[in-house]
Amino acid sequence: MIKAILKPFKFIFKAVKFVVMLPINLVKFILSKVWAVVKYVLNLVWKIVKGVYKEGIQVITWIITSIYNAIKWVFEKVWKLVKLVWAWLVEAFVETLNQLWTLLGMFAAWLVLEGSAKTTVGYAIILVLIVWLVTIRVREGDE
Repeated sequence: MIKAILKPFKFIFKAVKFVVMLPINLVKFILSKVWAVVKYVLNLVWKIVKGVYKEGIQVITWIITSIYNAIKWVFEKVWKLVKLVWAWLVEAFVETLNQLWTLLGMFAAWLVLEGSAKTTVGYAIILVLIVWLVTIRVREGDE
C-alpha cells in the first residue's frame, strides 16, 4: 500500500529534479564548450608564438592582447547567460510560491483519484507546471 502511494511521489521528485538541474546542466555544457574553444585558441596561439618569436615583441604583445580580449568577450557572454538562467530560476521559484495554494489544491485532488485517472492527472499537473514556469516571460512580458 505504501509503495503504491510513494510511486507517484518518486516520479514527481524526478520531474522536479530534472527541471531544477536543467539550467545547471546547461551552464555546465556551455562552459565545457567555451573551455574547449579557449584551449584550441591557446594551442593555436602557442604555435604562432613559437613560429614568429623571431619577429619581435610587438607581434607577441598583439597576440597576447588579442587572446585576452577574446577570452574577456567569451566570459562576458557566458556571465550574461549565467545571470539570465539565475534570474529565471529566482523568478520561477517566486512564481511557484505564488501558486502554492493552487498547487496544493491540485495535489489534494490528485490524492483522491485512483487508477489511470490518477496517473493522467499527475502527468497533466506536472506538464502544466512546467509550461507555466517556461512561459513566465511570455505571460508577463519582458521587463
